[in-house]
Amino acid sequence: MSGKWAHLGHNLGECWVNTNKLITYINIPKNASSYMKACLMGSKDKWTYYDHFINQQQNLVLLRDPVDRWCSGMAQSLFNSKMEMSDDSIFEHITFDDHTELQTYFLQDIDLTNTVFFLVNDHLTEDLTAWAIGNGNAINTQDISKYNNASSEDNRINLKQRFLDVIVNYPEYMLKLKKHFEQDYELINRVKFYGN
Repeated sequence: MSGKWAHLGHNLGECWVNTNKLITYINIPKNASSYMKACLMGSKDKWTYYDHFINQQQNLVLLRDPVDRWCSGMAQSLFNSKMEMSDDSIFEHITFDDHTELQTYFLQDIDLTNTVFFLVNDHLTEDLTAWAIGNGNAINTQDISKYNNASSEDNRINLKQRFLDVIVNYPEYMLKLKKHFEQDYELINRVKFYGN
C-alpha cells in the first residue's frame, strides 16, 4: 500500500489493466470511478486490479471539474466521517481525504504521453462508448447504471448541494477552491479530451 490515502483504500497509482489490449485505467476517486469499474468488470475482456501503477501502451484517465468534484468529495467525506464542521473550517483546509485530494496527486510520477483523457460530464457514457467501439470493445458501457452512486436516502446529494450553494453565496470560498485546485485546472486546460 502506498500514498497518503492508502489507509482509506485508495493507493497512489491504483489501476486496472487489460493486458490483451495493453491498456491501463488509472483510478482517481470521485471521477466516476464506481461507474468506470462497472464498465471494466462488465466487459468481455479481462481487467485486473493492481494497487500500484502498471505501465502499458495506453492509459485511460477520467478528469472532472475540480470544484464539482470537491463538492461531491466533501459530501462523501462528511458522510463517511459523520463529522460536523463549520464552513470556515472546511474552506480553511479544503483537502480532507482521497475524495477531496487534487486529481494530479493520483497521477504523479506517471508519464501521461500516451493517455486518453475523458471528461466526467453528461457525455461521458457516449464518449466512452465511442472509444470502446474503436478499441475492440475493451470496456462495456451498456446496461451500466448512472455513475453517481449517491442517493437521497444517505444525504450525500443534500450535502453536495450545500457546498454548491455556499460557493455561489460566498465567492471568496470559490476563489479559495480555484486557487487550491490550480494544478488540476492547469492539467484540464492542457490536455485534449476524447470526444470534445
